[in-house]
Amino acid sequence: MSTSEFDNYKVDHLFLLIGENPLPNYVAANLLLNKGGTPYLVYSTSTKISAERLKRILDSDLKGFKHAQLVPIGEYESDAYHIREIIRPIITSLKNQIIGLNYTGGTKAMSVHSYRTLFYEELNSKTHIQREGIFFSYLDPRRLEMCIDREYNERVHIPVTAKQLPVELGKVFQIHGWVWQEKSPPIYAPQLPDAATAFANFHNNEKLIKIWRTWCNEVLRKHAKNPNNKIYWLSENQLKQKEELSKLPLQIQLDNKVIELNKNEAINEALNSLGITGDSLSLSAIQKQGLKSLEKVCDWLDGEWLEHYVLQQVLNIPKNLYINDAATSFWIKNPNNNTTKFQFDVAFMRGYQLFAISCTTIERKSDCKSKLFEAYIRAQQLGGIEARVALVCCANSDGVNALETEIINVLNPTPDEINKNYKLAVFGREDLAELSTRIGQWIRNNEVKQK
Repeated sequence: MSTSEFDNYKVDHLFLLIGENPLPNYVAANLLLNKGGTPYLVYSTSTKISAERLKRILDSDLKGFKHAQLVPIGEYESDAYHIREIIRPIITSLKNQIIGLNYTGGTKAMSVHSYRTLFYEELNSKTHIQREGIFFSYLDPRRLEMCIDREYNERVHIPVTAKQLPVELGKVFQIHGWVWQEKSPPIYAPQLPDAATAFANFHNNEKLIKIWRTWCNEVLRKHAKNPNNKIYWLSENQLKQKEELSKLPLQIQLDNKVIELNKNEAINEALNSLGITGDSLSLSAIQKQGLKSLEKVCDWLDGEWLEHYVLQQVLNIPKNLYINDAATSFWIKNPNNNTTKFQFDVAFMRGYQLFAISCTTIERKSDCKSKLFEAYIRAQQLGGIEARVALVCCANSDGVNALETEIINVLNPTPDEINKNYKLAVFGREDLAELSTRIGQWIRNNEVKQK
């Protein structure tokens, strides 16, 4: 759908009802305001901070709009009289100009009372007429389309395509007031992507997955974890000073057998891609391949390689699917202190729609389920109902189907829902080799749901 269809409904003054998620307000302002137009942010006490933040963003974006006007309604979001008394003087001053109301945000009562205030022009205390030159709109999150409501005609549906309004990941986080750790910004270029591919190649085999996981647990973690707090690795200085980390044995005992990792062709190929050719592994040698610290080497070997592999697969998706931003390693800072509030593994934007992918090399269903639900909650907070979430794990096809069915059944609106829910997807070890294709199909499936 061409942008000219939006041109037919653009306005000079756009009233936006601010709700819990300001992203739809940002989208509406960019699609429905004429150059030189003014956004009016109508907010209640509970959304004051969101409105003020959105004003700063719109004012600094330099999109050609006038500075956003704040319209506080206090605790009166369901009070028709007060909403009318606050908004009516503004409307009255806008003679002979095109006005719009986008009621995607805000409460239902707030939407109804704002609609009535803008729709009817008061001639006297008892006489009202329909106001001319006004457009009412709603951003439908399920169909990704802007709906133009007309009192005496059917709605106009205008799809918001991915290429019309590319929104960057940083902007989405900014809209919600989240910032990432200064020392750990998102990574936009996969680290050691060829090696990550080699690791993905042998993680399609259950036996080899178990061998590598055992080595990480019993060799890497044993020597590199902080003995006083095993959640963390040793400090960078401690890792540098520990001699055995330059010659970690590539050998484990599993099922009463001694297994030499470099004797397996697939694992040895992955090790070779890291510059490891003997019967021991050196963290410092791997660091020289392109990682910034020994701690990051430990993270990468212990499972972060999967995040970088997934990011590379996202970047490989054909350009005609219009992915406009993608990154990994989002460490979001708690605004009240310097701790981590939450973390995203991989995320990408398609237009203004957020896709979040949680990654884990574990197979256990309970752990996979927990990671997927956490990602789902965070993605909904940031991207709204439009957000899509996936899990990339090392479960087999039966495990993937069971996990996907269980979670989607929880999210279906009714027990007898027959349409497949594409909001969530689970990709297992059998999907790793063709992951780019699988993610691309997931995106297309969501497009089908919009029709």
